[in-house]
Amino acid sequence: MNKASYQEGLAHLIKVEPAFKKFNLSEDISFFIRPEGFKGICALVIEQQISVQAANSIKTRVFSLMREVNSNYFLELDENQLREAGLSRPKISYLQGVATQESNGALDFKKIQLLDDLSARRELCKIRGIGEWTADCYLMAALGRTDIWPVGDIGLQASVQKLKNLKERPNVEDMTSIAREWRPFRSVAANLLWADYD
Repeated sequence: MNKASYQEGLAHLIKVEPAFKKFNLSEDISFFIRPEGFKGICALVIEQQISVQAANSIKTRVFSLMREVNSNYFLELDENQLREAGLSRPKISYLQGVATQESNGALDFKKIQLLDDLSARRELCKIRGIGEWTADCYLMAALGRTDIWPVGDIGLQASVQKLKNLKERPNVEDMTSIAREWRPFRSVAANLLWADYD
């Protein structure tokens, strides 16, 4: 995702979904961006199923425990330190697993970067603690893929409901169907809708 692909995506979305015209598209939106590698996965695991405000506070505390946010430094941290920083036991376990796999060579983020969207998603979802939402968000926010659509995201569902004037929040199947014509720029749509939701 870059400025050119964003502008191209915007033109496509307005063409196939006139409802996007109601956004103030002259304003710069805040793109959902995360670092590549362990730091990005660490951020996304922390963000799972909690508010943006809570996630930002916990990320700040957890990241400050390390001289550099990477697998090796994370594995040096004591579980009590991480608990005090606000991480739950399951999330500590997930991140320790990710860090261990990267440290022993079982996980290579550079190789994932070279895979197509579907293959990269499958590889990420093999890792304990990384489900479809986390994998999709990593592909979009860390790798800049332009056609990622996290159908299970509640904020995204609520924003689609508003966009389409639906009586109920769309389910996963509805989200897939509604966004079919938005391809290959569903990441652009997601960023616009998240910005509107926030």
